[in-house]
Amino acid sequence: MAISKEERAQLKLLPIRGYCDWKGIPYTTDTPTELRMVDHDSLVVRTKLNRFVWNSTGVKGDLVDFIHYYELGKSDGDSKGPAIKNQLAYARFVKGENIDVSKLYEDNTPRYKFDYDKVFKTQETNVAKDYLVNQRKLNPQFVDNLLKSGAVVQGSRYREGDKLHQNPVIFPWKDVNGKIVGADRQGTEQDFEHYKKRGTSKKIFAGSDTSTGYNLSFGSGDKTLILFESPIDLLSYAQQNHQDMVKSNATLLSVSGTDAKRGLQYLNDAVAAKQAKFNKITVAFDNDVAGFKAADYFDRFSFKNPITGEAIEAERHIPLQGKDWNEQLKAGVTGRRVMSMTDNANRLDALEKLAVQETQTGKPDYVDVKMSTIQPVKPTVEEQTPKKGKERRSKADRRKENALKNKQIIQEAMGKVAKYQQDPAELKKLLDFTATGLNYSARNSMLIQLQNPKATLLKGYKQWSADGIQVNKGEKGIKIFGAPTNLKTIIDSNGEKIRWADATPEQKQLANNNQLEVRSVKHYPVETVFDVRQTNAIAEQLPSMLPNRPIDLATDKSPKHLDAAYKTLLKFADKLKVPVIDQGVDEQIAKRPMTWQGQAKGAFVQSKTNKDEKYILLRSDLTPTDKIHTLAHEIAHAQLHSLQSQNNWPTAIKETQAELSSYVITKNLGIEPGEKSVDYIAGWSKNLKALEGQNTGKIISQALKASTDVTQYLSDNLSNGEVRQPKTTKLLKPDKLAVVEQNYQAINQTSTRHM
Repeated sequence: MAISKEERAQLKLLPIRGYCDWKGIPYTTDTPTELRMVDHDSLVVRTKLNRFVWNSTGVKGDLVDFIHYYELGKSDGDSKGPAIKNQLAYARFVKGENIDVSKLYEDNTPRYKFDYDKVFKTQETNVAKDYLVNQRKLNPQFVDNLLKSGAVVQGSRYREGDKLHQNPVIFPWKDVNGKIVGADRQGTEQDFEHYKKRGTSKKIFAGSDTSTGYNLSFGSGDKTLILFESPIDLLSYAQQNHQDMVKSNATLLSVSGTDAKRGLQYLNDAVAAKQAKFNKITVAFDNDVAGFKAADYFDRFSFKNPITGEAIEAERHIPLQGKDWNEQLKAGVTGRRVMSMTDNANRLDALEKLAVQETQTGKPDYVDVKMSTIQPVKPTVEEQTPKKGKERRSKADRRKENALKNKQIIQEAMGKVAKYQQDPAELKKLLDFTATGLNYSARNSMLIQLQNPKATLLKGYKQWSADGIQVNKGEKGIKIFGAPTNLKTIIDSNGEKIRWADATPEQKQLANNNQLEVRSVKHYPVETVFDVRQTNAIAEQLPSMLPNRPIDLATDKSPKHLDAAYKTLLKFADKLKVPVIDQGVDEQIAKRPMTWQGQAKGAFVQSKTNKDEKYILLRSDLTPTDKIHTLAHEIAHAQLHSLQSQNNWPTAIKETQAELSSYVITKNLGIEPGEKSVDYIAGWSKNLKALEGQNTGKIISQALKASTDVTQYLSDNLSNGEVRQPKTTKLLKPDKLAVVEQNYQAINQTSTRHM
């Protein structure tokens, strides 16, 4: 029997946690929003998102994926039919018990904040020392020093279910200022019945600050940051490389898993708090696929220390024997294999190809062989033959394909820019959208409107989810450019830019040998956003998401608030270092040529001999709303058309840009253009038609950028008509401009009101 759309939606709501409870699958609750499987603690369920990620395998997904990969132990090529059957069986149980899924695990308790004083500890150290020395083979003197300094603590006995466990080892986390903000708890007794793979329990205390982790510093501790998957591996490495750690002024950090980005967060915090001069990051994760995959994060991007301005070098360390550093320590072997991030990427590729050919039962946790022995594996006949038309593709191929699709979507959208020349109503929609103050870049504002003219409030899928709002199933997103990142890029012999992640091993080798140039290129990733109409948001949720409305002059034309808006614009002009003169210059303005709209109301002028001397002139007889609009117009000229500007547009285009910008600014303040606005905009469209189509996007983009700078400033400095943090802005006296006519060049000829 076919499943209806409504039934599918209900199936997606079924919680992974509820399924575990139903089937008796054991888990621990690290935080109110996270579960960890007992026998595979690298599998974490995010209860708010109702998704899981299995860090050691790279598998993630929803309930069906959880059943397929985790409970049933299936792989990528296997049918998910059995998993879906189990899901349906759970759905029938929920329906039969009349369970309200939405309230099954409703959590209204406040988030717990970690408090080290409330962690149960003992003064005794015998159990902790016995575990670390006899089971983990750490040096007794090293362990004594750790216990005396409080870097390691013995915890009190604890109960899980009906069983009382013996004292665990506590590893307290310190932030960059030395405050204890979290901790790991490591069990000290063997219990393979409950902890099948490891034999001991491991957990992170609730409320721990995951911007840090267990860490130890050597020397000044501010030059090299070394990352580990667990405190035990960190201590094992430290014991074997103590002298080198002192020489390199290293800080060793355990991220309690494989989230490499946490290392970058710690580094950023250390730089901000202590001006740390880190110049190297070493990833010492496990010698397995998950470890190499996590370390690959530092191969794709380049980083600089903002204090020194120097590039931060990244490298990879793996043990000479065993999967992790403690296995090597217990084997009595010392040393480390140092690899470049290029070597890490090559080995990851080889391991992933090797894993494809392993049988499910024979797949090793790690491959302990030298790099030179791992060669690219020839595809099997089965792999060469696509299953059901689906061919296995590399990550680079998929990334390139997605990038090409996104590029085509964006090019198709920008190809419609010409409609702003042809249709004043479409241009008005763009201006009105920009005036909402949602702070999209000019380019993104155009992309949004060209893809979805009805769009208003937009966010990414995860951003909506974080607000408790879900994107409706089947909705098509809008492509925009995200915040720029510095992407490590190779410049080949033909001058072509190749992303480091997409480069061949040969190209990376040439780059490492300085035979090919490597640059840090600013990259604007393409992101997908959804309009509020594409979500299940209700009206009551929207006000808190909208930007601060500086003032609504459409309904509030009080002299006080009009004056506040005007003075805030004066402050912005002052920020541009362009003084405003609004008294005693009527005669100079009157000499400006008349236009079809009448006498000029203001002007932006600049010295012919000293380009740094710039002024805005306003007539003294303007109404309050006229003053606001005219000043906005002249500010646009000051931003776009000074003598230093490279925008050599014809006068008509300069005037059009200033009008486009001032329209957005005044509408943002709530001054509605009125019935004649489309007629005026038609005049601007006519001016745009005079230029070739390829310039239209640039002309409009410059105008919107100028207006967005101002509207953001208004939002930051005005709230409900009141000025935030008032600051006196000086108006120049008329006698300061005695030689305007002789020594200053007028950048614009008119400034007229279109409202």
